[in-house]
Amino acid sequence: MQVSVIIPTYNSARYLGVAVDSVLAQTFRDFEVLVIDDGSSDETETVMRRYGPPVRYIRQKNSGVALARNRGISESHGRYVAFLDADDTWLAHKLERQIEALDGASGAGFCYSAFTVVDSDLKPISVNRSKRQASALEDLLLRGNVVGSVCTVLCERALFDTLGGFDPALSQCADWDMWVRIAAHTEFIYVDEPLVTYRHHGGMMSRNAALLESDSLRVLEKGFTLPGLLGSLRARRRAASARNYMVLAGTYFHARRYKDFARCALLAVTMDFRQAAYLMGFPIRAINRKTLNSER
Repeated sequence: MQVSVIIPTYNSARYLGVAVDSVLAQTFRDFEVLVIDDGSSDETETVMRRYGPPVRYIRQKNSGVALARNRGISESHGRYVAFLDADDTWLAHKLERQIEALDGASGAGFCYSAFTVVDSDLKPISVNRSKRQASALEDLLLRGNVVGSVCTVLCERALFDTLGGFDPALSQCADWDMWVRIAAHTEFIYVDEPLVTYRHHGGMMSRNAALLESDSLRVLEKGFTLPGLLGSLRARRRAASARNYMVLAGTYFHARRYKDFARCALLAVTMDFRQAAYLMGFPIRAINRKTLNSER
């Protein structure tokens, strides 16, 4: 079997069927689907009764999305694994495009793509494209999670056997951490075509700014202490931390937590004065957001 598609779900029965159907509609047909129910209390089990092979439904006690993905990997049989969140969807040619990209690349075991951000009704909002500038490892350490959505990833399963799975201690940044570890072992292929729809709605875990801060700092700590990391890259740790603090400042700013905004902004500028240039944009973005909200 070529691909194992892993769909972790927790109380997402409203969206789950659409997600599974988008996998079953793939033009590339050599796959299995593993839906890992992380202790849902809604109608998830009822939704899954509609499906038979190649879909497998596995229920576990609530353990978090990282362990749900790890369970899917351990139960999978494919050469590659791909991930889809229960409230997102794939375009029909997603797997076909990525298999072609990996087949045409020498030495790469990881592929990801652009994706379309949509609202809860799948109405397009924007297209998110990767801002790659260097190797995957350098980009991930110095420029953040350039992969974007975990739902765009197609990756050799053997890499998880070698490196271990997602870190359950990193609830918000477990995917970024996983990609950093993988990038130390293989290069990434990027398909600059939106192959995934990513729902943006009010219940998203990524809005927890304090958790994002602790998780992102831990990812950088782990990443810059990887065995065998080039000294030239290790020397740029301070600049990477400064950039991360400025991103956190923006997150706190939009959450109206202005003391934390000021704290992170000061740390960013202290570590790397070039980050001061980004501070000019915060009042403008605040005015634009206020205007947008008033128009709604």
